[in-house]
Amino acid sequence: MKNTEKLGKETNREYALRVIRENIVNLELAPGSMISEQDIANQLNLSRTPVHEAMQELSSTKIIEILPQRGSHVSLIDMDLVEEAVFARTTIEGAITEMASTRATEKDIQELEENVTLQQFYHEKNNLDKIMELDNAFHEMMYKITNKMQCHYMIRLMSIHYDRIRELHLHSFNPERIINEHKEILAAIKNKDSKAAREALDKHLSRHHMQADEIKQKYPQYFIQES
Repeated sequence: MKNTEKLGKETNREYALRVIRENIVNLELAPGSMISEQDIANQLNLSRTPVHEAMQELSSTKIIEILPQRGSHVSLIDMDLVEEAVFARTTIEGAITEMASTRATEKDIQELEENVTLQQFYHEKNNLDKIMELDNAFHEMMYKITNKMQCHYMIRLMSIHYDRIRELHLHSFNPERIINEHKEILAAIKNKDSKAAREALDKHLSRHHMQADEIKQKYPQYFIQES
């Protein structure tokens, strides 16, 4: 498991939740793998209580299954949960991106442009981790522009099922397409074209889902097998 330093304002529970979530999304904690609260607590230099609380929160989203007396394991990818996450994110983030297109200031647009420029830079360096980090930051800016950060927290927690597909997609296909779609969203926001911004976002979010069959063929061990 990859560890990162605790952020200044994070509680122990928030820290444990963030690190466990990041490791599930980046597949350091692979689908189907067993995980131990005590082992994680030791690695993060925490007591077991905040790790337990973080695991309980993650289990409520069905990304972790807690097995009494046996420990816990990371759930296999369930495409029904991925579909639900895509639906929630498209519905809420679509409305927020539409709203952001009419509220974005020149400073907001400049920050979005800088983000996309960095995505292109790290693509040329073949740094997929940084591309994913910038991808997440690009979308988070929409919530910040519209002052909808509680919505961001809710969608981020639920989107963990979809985020694993995104991670696999990033390692399976050319990231240039992802960056170009961000450019389309940015162009619509610069033009204050709310309809085009929403359409560009819908296309961007649905493409990962549409190519899931190819990803399942490449990584069958990560998915619930359909009967």
